[in-house]
Amino acid sequence: MNRQCLKAATLTLWKRETPLNVGAGLKPAPTIATVGYRLDGNVWSEPQKTSGRELSASSGLTAVEAVVAMGIAGVLYAALYGFYGMHLRVLKAQEIQISLQESSRLAVDFLTRELHLAGARPVRGGPCDGFERLAAAEEQRVTIQYDFRGNSTGSAADGCPDDPGERVTYVYDGRDRALKRATGSGTPQPFIDDVPAEGFLLRYFDRDGNELESPLNSQARAAVRTVTVTVQVSAPHPDPRVATPIASELSSTVFLPNPAR
Repeated sequence: MNRQCLKAATLTLWKRETPLNVGAGLKPAPTIATVGYRLDGNVWSEPQKTSGRELSASSGLTAVEAVVAMGIAGVLYAALYGFYGMHLRVLKAQEIQISLQESSRLAVDFLTRELHLAGARPVRGGPCDGFERLAAAEEQRVTIQYDFRGNSTGSAADGCPDDPGERVTYVYDGRDRALKRATGSGTPQPFIDDVPAEGFLLRYFDRDGNELESPLNSQARAAVRTVTVTVQVSAPHPDPRVATPIASELSSTVFLPNPAR
C-alpha cells in the first residue's frame, strides 16, 4: 500500500450553501455533507439538504395542530366540569338525607319519651287525683299529661299536671308542613319541618292489641295501652332530573306503663 494514502488531511465535514427560502423568523438549514475515502487518498462527498418537513417539525406547532390541541383540551375540561357538578349533587343529596334522618329521629325520640311518661304521678291524692294521661288522642294530634314537679322549677311534685311543662301537645300543621309542639296552653311552635300530609301518624291499641278508632273519647283514651308513632320527612332532590324526593321515615311503638287515672 502506498504510504501517501495515510497522509493526514484537513476535511470540512459541513459547509453552508445558499440559504433556503424559509419564512420570517426561521434560520436557514445547514447542508449536511456525506464524507467518504478512497484507497488513493482522495476524498469524495455527497451533500444532502435538510427537508422542509424536518425544518417545520423543529420550529413549533402549526395553526392546525394548535386548534386540534385546544379542541381536545376543551372536551376534557367539559368532562371534568360535568363530573364535578355530578359530585356536588351527590354530596348535597347525602347532606339532605342526613338532615332528614336527624329530624325524624328527634321527633320520634321526644314523642317516645313523653308518651312513656304519660300519667306519671309521684303523689297520690289531692285535688288533681285521677287526671287523664292522654287529654287528646287523634291520628295527628296528642296531648300528654304527667306530673314531675310543682309550679316552679326544682319544686317537688304536687300531684297536679298544672305546670306548663307537664302538659305537652303534638299536632301536625298541613299548611306549614310541620310537626308542632306546645306546652301548657301555649301556641304550638314548629318542632320539625318538611313533614308531608301523611308524614305524622298516631295509632292507638288496647291491651288486647285491638286498634282504637280515632278520635278517641275519654273512655277509649283510658283503654289505650300502646301507641305506634310514625314520622316521615321529605325534601326535593337537589338534582332537577330526579323526580323522587329524598325521604326518611321512622316508627316506634310505645307502651304506656302508668295507669289511665
